[in-house]
Amino acid sequence: MNLEISSISSTATLKKNNCRNVYHTIYSKGFSTKQDLANTLQLSLPTITHLLQDLRDRELIELSGHSDSTGGRRPVNIKIVPTARISAGLEVLKEFARLIVVDLYGTPILEKTLLLNFHKTDLYFDTLSNWVNDLIHKLPYPDEHVLGIGIALQGLLSPDGKELLFDHLLGSKVTIDDFTSRLNWPCSIIHDVELAATAEISLPGGLKNAFYLSLNRNMGSALISDGKVLTGSQNFSSTIEHMELIPGGRQCYCGKCGCVETYCSANALSEDSGLELSDFFYRVRSGQEKELQIWNRYLENLARTIDNIRMIFRCDILIGGLVQTFMVPEDLTHIIARVNKLTFYKANDLNIRLSQYGEKATAIGGGLTYIKPFLENI
Repeated sequence: MNLEISSISSTATLKKNNCRNVYHTIYSKGFSTKQDLANTLQLSLPTITHLLQDLRDRELIELSGHSDSTGGRRPVNIKIVPTARISAGLEVLKEFARLIVVDLYGTPILEKTLLLNFHKTDLYFDTLSNWVNDLIHKLPYPDEHVLGIGIALQGLLSPDGKELLFDHLLGSKVTIDDFTSRLNWPCSIIHDVELAATAEISLPGGLKNAFYLSLNRNMGSALISDGKVLTGSQNFSSTIEHMELIPGGRQCYCGKCGCVETYCSANALSEDSGLELSDFFYRVRSGQEKELQIWNRYLENLARTIDNIRMIFRCDILIGGLVQTFMVPEDLTHIIARVNKLTFYKANDLNIRLSQYGEKATAIGGGLTYIKPFLENI
């Protein structure tokens, strides 16, 4: 009897693994045919047909036209249904909230912003949650196909991920219960910069080993190792922004002086120039001397920070956030040249990439929080 149970279990596991392999092959290629799948996975056509029927019954794949024929009938193309499941990312900021709903490829299918000042009150969380619930309910997809909501917060979370422990921006201790009691789907709270990094490495050709620097109003950072965001003993990735860059320098909100945050954040540029970033960069690109000096000093400090990072972990650098959206290729050339001059090990191996998602990276990463586990467990 035990042998029979073991045999049934082994057969079921084999079928599940084969089904997952078929799905992921179609997912990665965009579309495929039965014969392509049979050749790629070294499975018989009858087995492929059976597995495809299982996926169709679950409404995970669909037929999509025909491929060119080399003789005989034209083979049918098969692709996944991108909206078979969807997920949402909610970015909570001091003055507004951003909601992005993504499909199984991480492609946004809804992007909305709510101007709402944060307050640790029932009214605030009721208003925000009702807005989110209403927007998602109005989408043309069943509620049960919504996997969850990844909520991005600016601050460090408790090791169990249930509450915000360190945050000067929202100014209040936020807990997961503030959201789970009001939102209609599973949700989790996650450090915003780690979600932004997650979005970037999910892209085709994403960096396997890199340091992600988020140059937003306040700076953030995350370490990417082997294609994953690496977290340490307290369940957060990096706080390079609070590394001392200039001893005895500017006062930082963390209580220290001279932190990278006070020299390389978007706020640092605005405070130094007295201008909004759009006006500042207009003057930079117009060749205004004062703004050029401020910008060159900023790039110098950023290069020094990158060199310090690479003393710990020699890797590529991924730059995202608000400042990144104003950067041009010449800025990267300047940074790389300066880092190469600073570093003691001259290998010319520094690669700097700019974010593909810009300011949307955090909310998209929030949606991917629930997409990835679903794909892994097809």
